[in-house]
Amino acid sequence: MKKLFALHPSIILDEFNSLRITGNYRLLALSEQSVSFQTNDYVMTINGEDVTVLMLTEQHAHVSIDELKEVTLRFTPEEENGYEH
Repeated sequence: MKKLFALHPSIILDEFNSLRITGNYRLLALSEQSVSFQTNDYVMTINGEDVTVLMLTEQHAHVSIDELKEVTLRFTPEEENGYEH
């Protein structure tokens, strides 16, 4: 299915308890305390007490985090990350 408008990846951390990713992404890891996503050349890891996936589709992810403990954002150049756009 062709998209009418091209989506550029965006990451929104709202109120330190909700994470929304729109656009192309890759789910790298998921556990009760953490989640890791890759979008383009960046890898984001969120650690918290209780991580819950509320929605996971091809172009959108919504995650709830109780007691956010750590957010890391790492630059990974395209030739190293193996992620296909």
